[in-house]
Amino acid sequence: MDPTFADNRQLQCEELSLLIAMFVGDEFQWVGDEVQIESWKSTLDSFSLEQITQNLKEIPPFRFRLLLDINNSCLNVFFPLRYPKVQPECYFSSDNVNRQTWTEINSEIESKIKELNINDECCILELYQHTKSYLVERFSQSMISNYDDKNEEKASLQLSRILIWTHHLLSLGKRKNICQWAEELGLWGFSKPGYPGIIIIEGLYDKVHEYISRLKSLRWQAITVRSEQTELLDSKEQNYEERVKIRLGRIKPGVTELETMSEISAK
Repeated sequence: MDPTFADNRQLQCEELSLLIAMFVGDEFQWVGDEVQIESWKSTLDSFSLEQITQNLKEIPPFRFRLLLDINNSCLNVFFPLRYPKVQPECYFSSDNVNRQTWTEINSEIESKIKELNINDECCILELYQHTKSYLVERFSQSMISNYDDKNEEKASLQLSRILIWTHHLLSLGKRKNICQWAEELGLWGFSKPGYPGIIIIEGLYDKVHEYISRLKSLRWQAITVRSEQTELLDSKEQNYEERVKIRLGRIKPGVTELETMSEISAK
């Protein structure tokens, strides 16, 4: 097998594992027939750096969509076999915007892909966040009826879920801080030591950002918040802890260390 081909598909599997870990339930949806979807799931279930070169030519190109939480719109994604060496094919879809608006949004997506993929890097998380921000800023009141910024003042709780990327995560001291600070601040999540280091954390918005601030105060070769999702809760809804516990299958706050990307995607 062409080493470049194997490298590309390995990067695709790694990015997909992270996406599946970040987007729960129907937020991530495969797009294909039953055979294709089963082959994709099977590939990611067995994904590891040692196994990724096996039988990849038999796996069809990945195709999926990510819900944008704004009036039932979504970002549709197709990975060419050579992605990220070539650009992904992505487009916005919604039943609640006119043709002109659809064209404007997809033009913005196309421009952003060229910017993000300039160094042949995986870019879907960044593209998703940019698209969502663009929709809110450009069309929140006039084009997207279900998104109402005024509702924010009615909410007393805001949940945040973030993905943090580090060049590497090996230090036992840092790994201890990652776990202890999460428990102290009442946050839930997972981490993967190694190259790169991955931290996924979820909880109240202000606590999550306090956690980020503490992490960034440590010495890193590189650390980046690659993705953030927020969720506004009604002021009467005080059982957010139970929702997080059910979703993550965890009773007590804290960070659990996992060894591989596939373990993260399974959570």
